[in-house]
Amino acid sequence: MPEFDVVVVTVRSGTRTVRVEADNAVGAWKSIQAECDSNQCHCPVEFCTDSVESGVFDVKQVVLDGVTIISADGGGGGTLYADDTLRRTEPPHA
Repeated sequence: MPEFDVVVVTVRSGTRTVRVEADNAVGAWKSIQAECDSNQCHCPVEFCTDSVESGVFDVKQVVLDGVTIISADGGGGGTLYADDTLRRTEPPHA
């Protein structure tokens, strides 16, 4: 089953990415949004001080994890997505 990174936005706490297995992007979106709708998707306890609202912001299909990204600020590990975008998963190494 393909893997998807689902970006969840939490009011006053920012974003976090959750990796799930699903048949397609819509299924990944719906499974995480259902958790958010039932108040099971909020930010980690260490970042929350009161009741907040969370929701799914974006879904990307993972093609390859652990790729090496080389950029002007150094190289580091990352993830390649089906839409040909990259996301750095560790700080750059100069």
